[in-house]
Amino acid sequence: MLERIREGSQSLWVKVFLVLIALTFALAGIGGYIANQPEPAVAMVNGEEITQVEFDRAVENERARQQQQMGEFYDQLARDPRFTQQLRMRVVNDLVNQKLLEQAAKGQGLRVSAAQVKAAIRDISSFKVAGQFDNDLYLTTLRSLGYTPDGFAQVVRRDLVTQQFVQGVISSEFVLPSEVDATQQLIGQTRSGKYAEVALADYLAQVEVDEAAVEAWYNDNIQQFAVPEKVKLAYVLVDAGSIAESIDIAEEEVQAYYEGNMSRYSTEPQYRFSHILIETGDDAAAAEAEAETLLAELEAGADFAELAQANSDDVFSGEQGGDLDFIEAGTMDADFEEAAFALENVGDMTGVVETSFGYHIIKLTDIKEGSVTPLEEVRAEIVTELQDERVKQRYYELQQQVAELTFEVPDTFAPVNEELGLKVQETELFSRNAAPSPLDSAAVLEPVFNGPLISEQLNSELIEISDTESVVVRVLEHEAATTQPLDEVRAQVSEQIRRERAQEMASERAAEIVAKLQADEATGVDFTALDNVSRQVPGHPRAVVQKLFNLSAPAAGNVTADTANLANGNVAVVALSGVQAGSIDEAQSAQLQDQLMNSYMQESYQAVVSALRADAEIEILLNSDNETQE
Repeated sequence: MLERIREGSQSLWVKVFLVLIALTFALAGIGGYIANQPEPAVAMVNGEEITQVEFDRAVENERARQQQQMGEFYDQLARDPRFTQQLRMRVVNDLVNQKLLEQAAKGQGLRVSAAQVKAAIRDISSFKVAGQFDNDLYLTTLRSLGYTPDGFAQVVRRDLVTQQFVQGVISSEFVLPSEVDATQQLIGQTRSGKYAEVALADYLAQVEVDEAAVEAWYNDNIQQFAVPEKVKLAYVLVDAGSIAESIDIAEEEVQAYYEGNMSRYSTEPQYRFSHILIETGDDAAAAEAEAETLLAELEAGADFAELAQANSDDVFSGEQGGDLDFIEAGTMDADFEEAAFALENVGDMTGVVETSFGYHIIKLTDIKEGSVTPLEEVRAEIVTELQDERVKQRYYELQQQVAELTFEVPDTFAPVNEELGLKVQETELFSRNAAPSPLDSAAVLEPVFNGPLISEQLNSELIEISDTESVVVRVLEHEAATTQPLDEVRAQVSEQIRRERAQEMASERAAEIVAKLQADEATGVDFTALDNVSRQVPGHPRAVVQKLFNLSAPAAGNVTADTANLANGNVAVVALSGVQAGSIDEAQSAQLQDQLMNSYMQESYQAVVSALRADAEIEILLNSDNETQE
């Protein structure tokens, strides 16, 4: 009970409030939402596509989240193609669920106002400095992600509508005070009773096992004696990590790279603009006339910032006096940029400029001169980049060389060792489920155990284990799957039969004791008392405590009893005589109520998603390799 409540409280907000997920995706770089070119789809949901760009970004975000959560262990998991396959399928199903919720919200006719969109954007922590919304940071972040303010607002609008639908579903849940009290009493419940153990050892000596029984048990349980297929391999590992250790970058190379990529370390002059936007709306002529009127006021000496705050339809920049911050070419409408970048001096102002968004009046407010970052400040960055490039190049070259040598001389790794200096390593015999690192990858194990490598005992093709490791293997020895013969396991089988029969006898004796307890007859057995024990009480066998709490409450003056098998082979007789409800702690009631509410809301959310999926037409366009089907 506690675990279920705890799991519900921990997972609810991540799964339910999709707006947070969507905004996280947005801030991690899902610029593909605003791309105009056709994109391949990874799924169709009621006729609507989930694009490859959405999917790829979501996968990268999930990988980054798991890597941050699991650390170095993630790299080991990521080597297994099955792990990546499962991750990608989980992501595409999450995107399908999100799309279904979006469609359901749209079908309900839900809407959000411009003011709600604005408030949501201003509340995003990534746009805040010292707890306050920062317009410069907002615009800079959007530009770096490939968004226009309008494009990002559309994403937020869509997610707010979805959130509205989800909240409408889960907000109908409630928890009664009596439920909180009952749950708290159940969690804190204690029980009283007693138990006794019927020892397995007391019956082992009474069991006799004949040959017929041994043979029958062996044949009935033959799978327990299966010996899995095993191989012994020789292999050569191509490891990018070891290559990196041997690469040094000369100062001349750093200097040449710096000079050859000066555009990366220098900035062009930057221009800061303010604007007033009058959206076209339903009456373009009226909008143009309004813009001309404002222009006349500005030319007559009116304050640009005040007019922008009072009249601009771009509410975010309007609040900042029309300020758009420093912008780069290619980030705004082409007509806007043509007029804006034609301004030469700070304070210059355009006339009325028509764009696809409406009519603008643009003012140049600041010019930031270009600059060059000194080599010393970027030296470490350049060295790292050159090393990475050299490692990738050398790694690729080494892969090709290893592949050629192991193909040309397919029955030995001697040329690889002699010409390339790579170490040839050997394993002991191992089964598929006990492969040593770095061979514990499906990419290696599948061809080793399922292909001609066993019969031919020749070098394999180059196998990529990960982005930084490749291997060529050759089977040295092979042991086929077999079964241990009876003569090898006879003693083991005989002992198992003895234990099973002895346990049956102990169980029969325990059942007799239970019957006497329920009939209120003397048992002749010494019991251990259990007085007001909790579910987590130490000092008693776990199976005894679990059985005690599984028994139904007895009538006054009576007991309920049953048996439980213990880990040591003994059989316990457990009797329950009393149940004591846990106390109600008002200090914990509020927290427990929240946990119960979260659990109910999670169940409600999952039920809605399941219902939507059941009624939807969903086509997952991923093949077994997790690539989109053509």
